Amino acid sequence: MVHNVRVNGRRAMRALLAFSVALVASGGFQDSSASEPVAEPTAEPRGAPSTPPGPSSASGEWLRTEKNRLLTADGARFHGRGANLQDTRSCNACTYEAPHPSEVNRRVDELVDHWKANFLRLTLESYGAPDGRRSWRTALDDDAYLRDLVSIVHHIEGKSGVYVELSIWHDASLDDRGWPTDRTRALWQKLVTAFASSPRVLFGVANEPEQNQTGALDRGAWDAMNHTVETIRAAEGAGPHHIVVVQGTRMWARRLDYYVSHPITAGGGVDIAYESHTYDGRSDIDALLDGPARTLPVIIGEFGPVEDTHLAHMTMEDCAYLMERAEEREVPYMAWTFHMRCPPSLLVDHSHGTCGVGMPLEPTAWGKLVQDRLALPYGTRSH
Repeated sequence: MVHNVRVNGRRAMRALLAFSVALVASGGFQDSSASEPVAEPTAEPRGAPSTPPGPSSASGEWLRTEKNRLLTADGARFHGRGANLQDTRSCNACTYEAPHPSEVNRRVDELVDHWKANFLRLTLESYGAPDGRRSWRTALDDDAYLRDLVSIVHHIEGKSGVYVELSIWHDASLDDRGWPTDRTRALWQKLVTAFASSPRVLFGVANEPEQNQTGALDRGAWDAMNHTVETIRAAEGAGPHHIVVVQGTRMWARRLDYYVSHPITAGGGVDIAYESHTYDGRSDIDALLDGPARTLPVIIGEFGPVEDTHLAHMTMEDCAYLMERAEEREVPYMAWTFHMRCPPSLLVDHSHGTCGVGMPLEPTAWGKLVQDRLALPYGTRSH
C-alpha cells in the first residue's frame, strides 16, 4: 500500500515500488535478490487443487473454496466488497497514546452500516522497538493488544453477513523480503487459538512479498507461505478450517501467476484464497481477472488511486473499472484504506494531526467513489 514511510521503515512508499518496476521494464534495474539461493519447495501438484472441501463446508457461516470460487456455506458465491481498516495502532497515528478500540468500532459501524461494506481487511500493526510509542508490541507478546483485536472482531461479528480478513500487515517478524518467518508462524499459532471459533474470520498470512520483480524468488516465497499454512492448519487441528489467504509472490503481492501452476499444498490445498494488491491500469486488471482468477479463488486485498508517481499509476477510472470487473468475475475486493493519513486514504483528514478519535468520517473523492459503488446492487454495470 502507499503510506507514510515512517509506518514501514523496511519498505519504500508505493512510488518507489513503481519506480523500480519501470526500471525493470526498461532493463535499467536488476533485482539484487535474484542471485540469492532459492529454497526448493516440496512437490506440488499442477493446477487447482481437486481435494474435496474440508471441515469448513459444514453448515453455518464458514466460507469454503471450490476450484476458483469462494463460496458461502450454502454454495453461493461470496460477494465480498469493502475496504481495509486499521487496528488500534491506526497506521502509526495512535501508537503514541493508549489504544482506542472503540474508535475502530466506530469506523466499522460507518463502513458497514452506512457505506454498506460486507468485507473488511483488519491490518495488524506492530514494531520491533518502541521508539517512543506506547503501543507497539505484536499480539504474540502483548495480551492486551490481542484482547483489543478480539473485541474488535466480535464487534464486526455482530454485523450480519460481514466477514473480516485478519491480516499480518506491519510486523517485525516478517523478513526483509516480506516473507513470514518462524516468529510469524508462532504469532499465527496464537491468533488461530484466539479466533478458532470465529467462522467469519479469514487469516491473511502476510502483507506483501517485496521486490522479486523477475520472479526468481517465487519458489522461496511459495515455500514460506506454504509452511505458514501448515502451521495454521496444525493449530486448527480437527476443528473447522478458516479460509487462509496467501499473498502474491512478488512485486508487493501484485502477481499471482506462480500459484496457477504451483497452488498451496499444505492441508491438501483446501480452503486457500490468493490475494493480489492491485495498483495498476486496465490491462493489468484484465490480466489478473482473465488469468489467475480463472483457476484460483482470488481476493483483491488492496487497490486505490496512485496518480502522483511515474509507475504505480492507477487512476480513479481504473479503480472504478476494477470494481465493476471484479463483480463481473465475482472476485471479492477491498479498497485501501478507511483512514485519513495512510494514502490513498478514503477519509478526509479532520484529525488535525492527532489520532483522529471522534473526527468526522467524511469520504475523500476516492472514498466517495467506493461509497457510491457499495451503494449499488452487486454486479451493476456502468453501461
